[in-house]
Amino acid sequence: MSIGLKDISNATGYSVSTVSRVLSNKISGNSQSSAQIIKAAREMGYNSYRISVNPENRVLDIALITQHFSEEFYAYLYSSFDQVSLNKNCTLTIHSVRHSKSLQDDLSFLAKNHDGFIMFLPSLDPYSYNKIKETLENYPIVSIAPSFEPIFDTFTFDSYQGGALSAKAFIEKGYEKFGIIRGPLEKWEAALRRNGFRDTIENAGYKISWDYKGDYSFEAGENAFHSIFKRKIKNIGVFASNDQMAVGFIHAALENKKEIPTDYAIIGYDNILFSKIFFPKLTTIDTDVDQLAEEAIDHLIRMIKKEVNLNRSARKTLIPVELIKRDTHK
Repeated sequence: MSIGLKDISNATGYSVSTVSRVLSNKISGNSQSSAQIIKAAREMGYNSYRISVNPENRVLDIALITQHFSEEFYAYLYSSFDQVSLNKNCTLTIHSVRHSKSLQDDLSFLAKNHDGFIMFLPSLDPYSYNKIKETLENYPIVSIAPSFEPIFDTFTFDSYQGGALSAKAFIEKGYEKFGIIRGPLEKWEAALRRNGFRDTIENAGYKISWDYKGDYSFEAGENAFHSIFKRKIKNIGVFASNDQMAVGFIHAALENKKEIPTDYAIIGYDNILFSKIFFPKLTTIDTDVDQLAEEAIDHLIRMIKKEVNLNRSARKTLIPVELIKRDTHK
Protein backbone atom coordinates (compact mmCIF):
# COMPACT_ATOMS: atom_id res chain seq x y z
CA MET A 1 0.00 0.00 0.00
CA SER A 2 1.34 3.41 -0.96
CA ILE A 3 1.84 5.85 1.91
CA GLY A 4 0.65 9.40 1.35
CA LEU A 5 0.65 12.73 3.17
CA LYS A 6 -2.83 12.07 4.62
CA ASP A 7 -1.64 8.82 6.22
CA ILE A 8 1.22 10.65 7.91
CA SER A 9 -1.19 13.42 8.96
CA ASN A 10 -3.53 10.86 10.59
CA ALA A 11 -0.62 9.14 12.35
CA THR A 12 0.89 12.34 13.79
CA GLY A 13 -2.16 14.53 14.35
CA TYR A 14 -0.73 17.36 12.27
CA SER A 15 -2.56 18.82 9.29
CA VAL A 16 -1.83 17.67 5.75
CA SER A 17 -0.50 21.16 4.93
CA THR A 18 1.94 21.03 7.88
CA VAL A 19 3.11 17.55 6.88
CA SER A 20 3.60 18.73 3.31
CA ARG A 21 5.61 21.79 4.37
CA VAL A 22 7.90 19.69 6.59
CA LEU A 23 8.52 17.03 3.94
CA SER A 24 9.13 19.65 1.25
CA ASN A 25 11.79 21.20 3.50
CA LYS A 26 9.87 24.44 4.10
CA ILE A 27 9.91 24.00 7.89
CA SER A 28 13.10 23.28 9.85
CA GLY A 29 13.52 19.63 10.80
CA ASN A 30 14.82 20.74 14.21
CA SER A 31 11.39 21.65 15.63
CA GLN A 32 9.42 19.12 17.68
CA SER A 33 6.58 18.90 15.14
CA SER A 34 9.02 18.42 12.27
CA ALA A 35 10.93 15.74 14.15
CA GLN A 36 7.69 13.82 14.82
CA ILE A 37 6.57 14.08 11.20
CA ILE A 38 9.96 13.06 9.81
CA LYS A 39 10.13 10.10 12.21
CA ALA A 40 6.65 8.94 11.20
CA ALA A 41 7.43 9.31 7.48
CA ARG A 42 10.58 7.24 7.89
CA GLU A 43 8.91 4.49 9.93
CA MET A 44 5.88 4.30 7.61
CA GLY A 45 8.07 3.93 4.52
CA TYR A 46 7.11 7.15 2.82
CA ASN A 47 9.17 6.77 -0.35
CA SER A 48 9.47 10.49 -1.14
CA TYR A 49 10.87 11.17 2.32
CA ARG A 50 14.58 11.00 1.52
CA ILE A 51 14.29 12.96 -1.69
CA SER A 52 12.25 15.76 -0.17
CA VAL A 53 13.92 16.30 3.22
CA ASN A 54 17.36 17.86 3.42
CA PRO A 55 19.82 15.45 5.11
CA GLU A 56 20.89 18.33 7.38
CA ASN A 57 17.41 18.38 8.90
CA ARG A 58 16.80 14.74 9.75
CA VAL A 59 18.19 11.57 11.22
CA LEU A 60 20.10 9.61 8.59
CA ASP A 61 19.32 5.93 8.07
CA ILE A 62 22.40 3.79 7.43
CA ALA A 63 22.43 0.09 6.65
CA LEU A 64 25.39 -2.15 7.49
CA ILE A 65 25.32 -4.90 4.87
CA THR A 66 27.10 -8.01 6.09
CA GLN A 67 27.53 -11.70 5.46
CA HIS A 68 27.05 -12.02 9.23
CA PHE A 69 29.85 -14.32 10.30
CA SER A 70 29.74 -15.58 13.89
CA GLU A 71 33.32 -14.91 15.01
CA GLU A 72 33.64 -12.81 18.15
CA PHE A 73 35.38 -10.00 16.25
CA TYR A 74 32.20 -9.22 14.32
CA ALA A 75 30.28 -8.62 17.55
CA TYR A 76 32.83 -5.93 18.47
CA LEU A 77 32.59 -4.42 15.01
CA TYR A 78 28.77 -4.26 14.96
CA SER A 79 28.68 -2.76 18.47
CA SER A 80 31.20 -0.07 17.56
CA PHE A 81 29.39 0.94 14.38
CA ASP A 82 26.11 1.08 16.29
CA GLN A 83 27.57 3.40 18.96
CA VAL A 84 29.32 5.69 16.48
CA SER A 85 26.11 5.97 14.42
CA LEU A 86 24.18 6.94 17.54
CA ASN A 87 26.78 9.58 18.42
CA LYS A 88 26.43 11.08 14.94
CA ASN A 89 22.62 11.23 15.02
CA CYS A 90 22.19 8.31 12.63
CA THR A 91 20.21 5.10 12.90
CA LEU A 92 22.03 1.89 11.97
CA THR A 93 20.34 -1.27 10.77
CA ILE A 94 22.32 -4.47 10.23
CA HIS A 95 21.21 -6.59 7.27
CA SER A 96 22.65 -10.04 6.66
CA VAL A 97 22.81 -11.10 3.01
CA ARG A 98 24.65 -14.33 3.73
CA HIS A 99 21.86 -16.43 2.22
CA SER A 100 20.65 -13.92 -0.36
CA LYS A 101 19.44 -15.45 -3.63
CA SER A 102 19.77 -12.17 -5.53
CA LEU A 103 22.11 -9.71 -3.85
CA GLN A 104 21.46 -6.95 -6.39
CA ASP A 105 17.68 -7.21 -5.92
CA ASP A 106 17.97 -7.25 -2.13
CA LEU A 107 20.23 -4.20 -2.09
CA SER A 108 18.01 -2.31 -4.52
CA PHE A 109 15.07 -2.89 -2.16
CA LEU A 110 17.04 -1.83 0.92
CA ALA A 111 18.31 1.30 -0.84
CA LYS A 112 14.73 2.63 -0.97
CA ASN A 113 14.62 2.77 2.83
CA HIS A 114 18.16 3.85 3.69
CA ASP A 115 20.33 6.85 2.91
CA GLY A 116 23.53 4.89 2.44
CA PHE A 117 25.29 1.55 2.93
CA ILE A 118 28.31 0.38 4.88
CA MET A 119 29.32 -2.78 2.99
CA PHE A 120 31.11 -5.54 4.88
CA LEU A 121 31.28 -8.41 2.40
CA PRO A 122 34.80 -9.86 2.73
CA SER A 123 34.12 -12.93 0.56
CA LEU A 124 32.65 -11.05 -2.40
CA ASP A 125 34.64 -11.12 -5.64
CA PRO A 126 35.36 -8.02 -7.79
CA TYR A 127 32.78 -9.05 -10.41
CA SER A 128 30.00 -9.06 -7.78
CA TYR A 129 31.16 -5.71 -6.39
CA ASN A 130 31.03 -4.21 -9.89
CA LYS A 131 27.50 -5.57 -10.43
CA ILE A 132 26.42 -3.86 -7.20
CA LYS A 133 27.99 -0.62 -8.39
CA GLU A 134 26.10 -0.86 -11.69
CA THR A 135 22.83 -1.61 -9.91
CA LEU A 136 23.19 1.18 -7.34
CA GLU A 137 24.84 3.83 -9.49
CA ASN A 138 25.47 7.11 -7.61
CA TYR A 139 24.16 5.64 -4.36
CA PRO A 140 26.28 6.43 -1.24
CA ILE A 141 28.29 3.29 -0.39
CA VAL A 142 31.38 2.79 1.74
CA SER A 143 33.10 -0.58 1.99
CA ILE A 144 34.98 -1.75 5.08
CA ALA A 145 36.01 -5.13 3.63
CA PRO A 146 39.69 -5.61 2.74
CA SER A 147 40.35 -5.50 -0.99
CA PHE A 148 43.22 -5.43 -3.45
CA GLU A 149 41.58 -2.85 -5.73
CA PRO A 150 38.65 -0.87 -4.28
CA ILE A 151 35.35 -0.72 -6.19
CA PHE A 152 33.81 1.65 -3.61
CA ASP A 153 35.52 4.11 -1.28
CA THR A 154 37.04 1.72 1.25
CA PHE A 155 38.16 2.03 4.85
CA THR A 156 39.82 -1.11 6.13
CA PHE A 157 42.56 -2.39 8.40
CA ASP A 158 46.02 -2.88 6.95
CA SER A 159 45.85 -6.69 6.97
CA TYR A 160 49.13 -7.03 5.08
CA GLN A 161 50.86 -4.92 7.74
CA GLY A 162 49.42 -7.18 10.46
CA GLY A 163 50.97 -10.27 8.90
CA ALA A 164 54.29 -8.45 8.44
CA LEU A 165 54.39 -7.26 12.06
CA SER A 166 53.86 -10.82 13.28
CA ALA A 167 56.73 -12.11 11.13
CA LYS A 168 59.08 -9.35 12.32
CA ALA A 169 58.25 -10.13 15.95
CA PHE A 170 59.30 -13.78 15.50
CA ILE A 171 62.44 -12.88 13.55
CA GLU A 172 63.50 -10.39 16.23
CA LYS A 173 63.17 -13.15 18.84
CA GLY A 174 65.55 -15.35 16.85
CA TYR A 175 63.12 -17.87 15.41
CA GLU A 176 64.22 -19.69 12.26
CA LYS A 177 61.18 -21.92 11.74
CA PHE A 178 57.81 -20.40 10.90
CA GLY A 179 54.26 -21.65 10.50
CA ILE A 180 50.85 -20.18 9.79
CA ILE A 181 47.26 -21.06 10.59
CA ARG A 182 45.57 -19.10 7.84
CA GLY A 183 41.97 -18.14 7.35
CA PRO A 184 39.98 -19.05 4.22
CA LEU A 185 41.84 -17.39 1.35
CA GLU A 186 38.58 -16.52 -0.42
CA LYS A 187 38.31 -13.86 2.29
CA TRP A 188 40.56 -11.08 1.14
CA GLU A 189 41.80 -10.18 4.61
CA ALA A 190 43.00 -13.76 5.16
CA ALA A 191 44.98 -13.65 1.92
CA LEU A 192 46.49 -10.26 2.81
CA ARG A 193 47.51 -11.39 6.30
CA ARG A 194 49.10 -14.52 4.86
CA ASN A 195 50.91 -12.52 2.17
CA GLY A 196 52.31 -10.02 4.67
CA PHE A 197 53.61 -12.81 6.90
CA ARG A 198 55.04 -14.88 4.04
CA ASP A 199 56.69 -11.98 2.20
CA THR A 200 58.40 -10.72 5.35
CA ILE A 201 59.66 -14.21 6.21
CA GLU A 202 61.00 -14.78 2.70
CA ASN A 203 62.58 -11.32 2.46
CA ALA A 204 64.57 -12.21 5.60
CA GLY A 205 65.88 -15.37 3.92
CA TYR A 206 63.53 -17.91 5.51
CA LYS A 207 60.55 -19.98 4.37
CA ILE A 208 57.26 -21.03 5.92
CA SER A 209 57.78 -24.67 6.93
CA TRP A 210 54.21 -25.42 8.04
CA ASP A 211 50.96 -24.07 6.54
CA TYR A 212 47.54 -25.05 7.91
CA LYS A 213 44.23 -23.98 6.39
CA GLY A 214 41.76 -22.94 9.10
CA ASP A 215 38.26 -21.48 9.13
CA TYR A 216 38.65 -18.90 11.94
CA SER A 217 37.12 -21.24 14.56
CA PHE A 218 38.46 -22.38 17.95
CA GLU A 219 38.23 -25.98 16.69
CA ALA A 220 40.42 -25.14 13.69
CA GLY A 221 43.11 -23.97 16.10
CA GLU A 222 42.88 -27.23 18.05
CA ASN A 223 43.11 -29.26 14.85
CA ALA A 224 46.08 -27.19 13.73
CA PHE A 225 47.97 -28.11 16.89
CA HIS A 226 47.29 -31.83 16.37
CA SER A 227 48.60 -31.47 12.80
CA ILE A 228 51.88 -29.83 13.82
CA PHE A 229 52.27 -32.17 16.82
CA LYS A 230 52.05 -35.26 14.59
CA ARG A 231 54.78 -33.82 12.36
CA LYS A 232 56.99 -33.40 15.45
CA ILE A 233 57.76 -29.76 14.64
CA LYS A 234 58.82 -27.70 17.66
CA ASN A 235 60.57 -24.40 18.44
CA ILE A 236 58.53 -22.69 15.74
CA GLY A 237 56.86 -19.29 15.49
CA VAL A 238 53.21 -19.72 14.46
CA PHE A 239 51.03 -16.89 13.15
CA ALA A 240 47.28 -17.48 13.48
CA SER A 241 45.05 -15.37 11.25
CA ASN A 242 42.66 -14.69 14.13
CA ASP A 243 42.61 -14.98 17.92
CA GLN A 244 40.03 -17.76 18.11
CA MET A 245 42.30 -20.13 16.19
CA ALA A 246 45.30 -19.03 18.26
CA VAL A 247 43.46 -19.72 21.53
CA GLY A 248 42.30 -23.11 20.21
CA PHE A 249 45.91 -23.97 19.35
CA ILE A 250 47.14 -22.99 22.84
CA HIS A 251 44.34 -24.94 24.52
CA ALA A 252 45.24 -28.14 22.64
CA ALA A 253 48.96 -27.62 23.29
CA LEU A 254 48.44 -27.26 27.04
CA GLU A 255 46.18 -30.32 27.11
CA ASN A 256 49.09 -32.25 25.59
CA LYS A 257 51.53 -30.97 28.23
CA LYS A 258 53.34 -28.67 25.80
CA GLU A 259 54.67 -25.27 26.82
CA ILE A 260 53.80 -21.95 25.23
CA PRO A 261 56.00 -20.25 24.05
CA THR A 262 58.88 -22.66 24.76
CA ASP A 263 57.66 -25.43 22.44
CA TYR A 264 55.41 -23.32 20.22
CA ALA A 265 55.33 -19.53 20.06
CA ILE A 266 52.13 -18.07 18.64
CA ILE A 267 50.72 -14.68 17.64
CA GLY A 268 47.02 -14.09 16.97
CA TYR A 269 45.01 -11.37 15.28
CA ASP A 270 42.14 -9.07 16.43
CA ASN A 271 42.89 -8.60 20.16
CA ILE A 272 39.53 -10.00 21.29
CA LEU A 273 38.65 -10.30 24.99
CA PHE A 274 39.91 -13.89 25.28
CA SER A 275 43.38 -12.83 24.18
CA LYS A 276 43.67 -10.72 27.35
CA ILE A 277 42.26 -13.19 29.90
CA PHE A 278 43.34 -16.58 28.53
CA PHE A 279 46.51 -18.02 30.09
CA PRO A 280 49.11 -17.52 28.80
CA LYS A 281 47.99 -14.10 27.58
CA LEU A 282 48.08 -13.97 23.80
CA THR A 283 50.42 -11.77 21.78
CA THR A 284 48.19 -10.45 19.01
CA ILE A 285 47.52 -7.80 16.39
CA ASP A 286 45.19 -5.07 17.60
CA THR A 287 42.65 -3.52 15.23
CA ASP A 288 41.10 -0.21 16.28
CA VAL A 289 37.46 -0.89 15.42
CA ASP A 290 36.31 2.45 16.84
CA GLN A 291 38.62 4.36 14.48
CA LEU A 292 37.36 2.30 11.55
CA ALA A 293 33.74 3.05 12.45
CA GLU A 294 34.44 6.79 12.93
CA GLU A 295 36.20 7.23 9.60
CA ALA A 296 33.81 5.08 7.56
CA ILE A 297 30.63 6.65 8.94
CA ASP A 298 32.01 10.21 8.70
CA HIS A 299 32.82 9.61 5.04
CA LEU A 300 29.42 8.05 4.31
CA ILE A 301 27.64 11.03 5.89
CA ARG A 302 29.64 13.37 3.65
CA MET A 303 28.61 11.27 0.64
CA ILE A 304 24.94 11.40 1.65
CA LYS A 305 25.16 15.18 2.02
CA LYS A 306 26.79 15.37 -1.43
CA GLU A 307 30.04 16.76 -0.04
CA VAL A 308 31.88 13.97 -1.89
CA ASN A 309 31.71 13.44 -5.65
CA LEU A 310 30.12 10.01 -6.12
CA ASN A 311 31.43 9.76 -9.68
CA ARG A 312 35.14 9.99 -8.89
CA SER A 313 37.42 6.95 -8.73
CA ALA A 314 37.20 4.85 -5.59
CA ARG A 315 39.84 5.38 -2.91
CA LYS A 316 41.18 3.10 -0.20
CA THR A 317 42.15 4.25 3.30
CA LEU A 318 44.19 1.80 5.38
CA ILE A 319 43.77 1.88 9.17
CA PRO A 320 47.10 0.95 10.83
CA VAL A 321 47.26 -2.07 13.14
CA GLU A 322 49.51 -2.65 16.16
CA LEU A 323 51.34 -5.60 17.67
CA ILE A 324 50.33 -6.15 21.32
CA LYS A 325 53.18 -7.99 23.01
CA ARG A 326 52.10 -10.42 25.73
CA ASP A 327 53.27 -13.88 26.78
CA THR A 328 53.05 -16.25 23.81
CA HIS A 329 56.00 -15.27 21.63
CA LYS A 330 58.87 -14.68 24.07
